[in-house]
Amino acid sequence: MDSMDIRKIKALEGVSNEALTATTELAASLSAPMSRRRLLGAAVGVAGAAVAGTAAILNAQAVHAEAASASTLTEYFSILATGEALFVTFYTHAVANHEQLGISADALDALKAIRTEEQIHLNFALANGGVPATTHFSFPHGHATFTNRSFFLATQQLSEELTNGALLAWIKDMAGMGLPRLAQIGGQLMQVEGGHRIVGRVIMNADPWDNWGFGPVVLKNFLQVPDVVKAAGFLSPRPGNDFAYHAVSSSFPGVIHTMP
Repeated sequence: MDSMDIRKIKALEGVSNEALTATTELAASLSAPMSRRRLLGAAVGVAGAAVAGTAAILNAQAVHAEAASASTLTEYFSILATGEALFVTFYTHAVANHEQLGISADALDALKAIRTEEQIHLNFALANGGVPATTHFSFPHGHATFTNRSFFLATQQLSEELTNGALLAWIKDMAGMGLPRLAQIGGQLMQVEGGHRIVGRVIMNADPWDNWGFGPVVLKNFLQVPDVVKAAGFLSPRPGNDFAYHAVSSSFPGVIHTMP
């Protein structure tokens, strides 16, 4: 068998039996007299079978893409779990030190609600196989983060901006892997994290409170998140700047839509 025959066999492997049968019938019929109408009908039959065969191949490719992406999902959910554990820790310490930070009343309730929402997000990541890389975290300003109002608010804005950028990358990655529902859930998470950013801007009396026309694209893909978060000063715990995660309640009065 020469190389041309081998190439023909490989090419035919992706064609359905219906398309092959129709092609064979057309080739055989061409050796006998045929009316123009019959010839056109046979050609249409071949084209239809070929389209069906192509659709089947594309569907198989989509299934393959989704299966291939499953091997990386644990890594994605583990990164998500690590980030959510970090921010449960951050807001837990903010609530505990709210008097030193000059935060009370509605603003304090907002921080408590955010803490619960971050725990809900962590629970979601854990339920989908995520495992936090660590449960000990650092903050750019260390303990002063929770005694100095300006440091706290600057850290809060940095953390939420990083989170929104990370989730934007998550959406892009999941869409690229052919996982539209997980991309959509990334959008659901991003909606909430965007609200957290605005809460911080309200507390800091920013003008205006809402100042983004479009969320900035800061990452090419979600797998860059650990390096970026570490560079920002959140993943380098050491004596004097070591904050441990502790689970909090996943319910708070008024917090709704607790499942994606």
